Amino acid sequence: MTTVTFFKRKDGLITGFQAEGHAGWADYGQDIVCAAVSSLTQSVWQGLEQVVGAKVESRIDPEKGLLRAVLADDQPDDIMEKAQILLKTLEMALTGISNDKQYSGTVRIMTRERR
Repeated sequence: MTTVTFFKRKDGLITGFQAEGHAGWADYGQDIVCAAVSSLTQSVWQGLEQVVGAKVESRIDPEKGLLRAVLADDQPDDIMEKAQILLKTLEMALTGISNDKQYSGTVRIMTRERR
């Protein structure tokens, strides 16, 4: 199962995410759920850095299926606002996969408060 944790502030703003694990929907190299999660998370991570211009603290461990991308604390308000578009879209897309009965038990969405 892939677990995706979204980090949120008390005001509801998403400050980053961590995706970890392999979906297990199909054999390695054939798993469309894992491919979808990887594609979505990597696109948002790159979009935060390259399109939005946000400072992102990231960590990748391919063997664990780990991608962590967290916005640095000192983001200007306009960058945080733009980042929310990408991060909320990611949350919506992954929640859709998680809730799809066809892919039941492959993706778990969690939320943690970030101070």
